[in-house]
Amino acid sequence: MTAKERFRHILKNLDAYFAGFMFAITLVLVVVNVFTRYIFNYIIPWGEEVATSCFVYTTFIGGAWCLRTRQLVGVDMLVERLPYKAARIVNCCTDAIILFLNAYLTKLSYQYTYKGRIKTMPITKVSSVYLNSAMIIGFGLMTIYSVYNLYKSIKAVNKAPEKEVEMK
Repeated sequence: MTAKERFRHILKNLDAYFAGFMFAITLVLVVVNVFTRYIFNYIIPWGEEVATSCFVYTTFIGGAWCLRTRQLVGVDMLVERLPYKAARIVNCCTDAIILFLNAYLTKLSYQYTYKGRIKTMPITKVSSVYLNSAMIIGFGLMTIYSVYNLYKSIKAVNKAPEKEVEMK
């Protein structure tokens, strides 16, 4: 893999790398805090706040990655039993509902962040805007990915079904 291809891969999967990085910080802080609590009888005062903040970013950005890659858990048993075109129409309706919900949640998360902008976290005294922005970023990304997924679903309605290869 060339440097240019590697850079493209990282850029294309930036949401996954960012969520993984935030999870690694969360994991390290929690392990270190548990270790210092039981061995040295000392807790890192800001450790829990920072770990929680990183975990919130992991959750929302990771959720966006899951939506983009269609890795979310879903029950497709009924949809798979439908005829091809009907199943594609159901997928379009599902993607449209997901798009609407994500757009609405983006709006609500912006309002929530705006209303709580004067609050600070108790120990670090950092504005809660930095924590709550995870919701705006996560749901914003999910809205963008939902638009793309709906576009692909609409294109798939009129596309002929691919033939399945039987394994012998």
